[in-house]
Amino acid sequence: MKNLLLSAVTAMAITTTLGADELSDLKMQLKILSERLSTLETNDKKQAEQTNTLTSELINVQNQTSFTAIDPEKAIQGMSPAASKIYYSKNPLSIGGYGEVYYSQYNDSVGVGNTKDAYGDTYRFIPYIGYKFSDDIILNSEIEFEHGNEVAIEQLYVDFILDPLATVRVGHQLVPMGYVNLYHEPTLFNTVIRPDVERQLIPSTWHELGLSVYGKTDTFEYQIGAFSALDMNNATLTTPLSDKDWIRKARVGNESDRGMDNMAVVARLDYNGINGLQVGVSGYTGKAGNAKVAGKSQEGQMNMLDVHAVYQNEGFKARALYTESHLSNADSYRTDMPESARGGYLNLEYNVLPFFASSSQRIPLFFQYENYNLATAMADGKSFGNTESYTYGLNYFPHDQVVLKAEYMLRHNENTADTTKYVNEGIYSLGLGFIF
Repeated sequence: MKNLLLSAVTAMAITTTLGADELSDLKMQLKILSERLSTLETNDKKQAEQTNTLTSELINVQNQTSFTAIDPEKAIQGMSPAASKIYYSKNPLSIGGYGEVYYSQYNDSVGVGNTKDAYGDTYRFIPYIGYKFSDDIILNSEIEFEHGNEVAIEQLYVDFILDPLATVRVGHQLVPMGYVNLYHEPTLFNTVIRPDVERQLIPSTWHELGLSVYGKTDTFEYQIGAFSALDMNNATLTTPLSDKDWIRKARVGNESDRGMDNMAVVARLDYNGINGLQVGVSGYTGKAGNAKVAGKSQEGQMNMLDVHAVYQNEGFKARALYTESHLSNADSYRTDMPESARGGYLNLEYNVLPFFASSSQRIPLFFQYENYNLATAMADGKSFGNTESYTYGLNYFPHDQVVLKAEYMLRHNENTADTTKYVNEGIYSLGLGFIF
């Protein structure tokens, strides 16, 4: 191109020394040179566009092989789309995860008994790391960083996929009870904090060492396995009537110093034969640890049951769960040990954004009702009172993988020895959650 321009300039400089015929010929040559120059510029532009296109395509190919984006339509049974990425990743290594932060303001004017005015927490950050040894042998892990200073392994297992009807899972894994315990990422439940029932009675996130088998047909999903059992010796507290965590504190988890004296059997069955509806039941039974009270030799047996249902139709979603727990020989662990509990909740949501704008974003409004008793009976014949809560709020999804939450909870708490001192709590909360 530089040579062409130089020739054109030189030709123009000598036009004054040429005759008429020679000038005509020179003008023709200049026209030809100009056309060639225009053609070259056009070709250069096309070549640059092609280069940019090829570069973009190469970047996309690299991204597809090095990082797998979340596909909400691709979720492995009993797992969220984020945790399922390794199962359909083109790359043998997959990284994903989720996180939550929140802030709560307690309204002391609603009642008595609150000791905190406000509370904020970098609640948790959880990376998923998976590796595919082959299409049939897959490692998955979940590492929890909680409250900014606590680290734990929530999952570390290998799946051996024998058939769609039977996959064998070996290692540290989620206990298949409840709803939130399996689908615990913050974009999958709409409250700022997980429901009380699925934190206290089904102690989410509940993960234990074990071996299980799971599979599915067109209408049913199942999972059955043996896991390290709840140990009620871990649940004994010096202040029993504040012992709302008696089931939660009985988890063995991955704390090896708590031992692994007993195994429990857990089974789950879900029906998916109606479009948009899932109905299921989960059951747990296992020895509860050696007797601790002097003179007592009978080991307790812990039994749990939950019934759950989820229904979704376009912008509407409803979720309900009910659970009961029973501990035999509770007085073997403490003379005032809780021996039974029950609770349930109903959660309704509706995406209102389509009424105002056509958008891929979502703004579900929600309402949640909970009613539970953390000790309907105790070894000494006493019991806790009921706790009832109403939560109103909304979520804003600027992206399917990011959610901003706002809510107000009114909780009427009778969980006290003196039934004249009920506690009404009004709690405003804001939260941020994401998955990737």
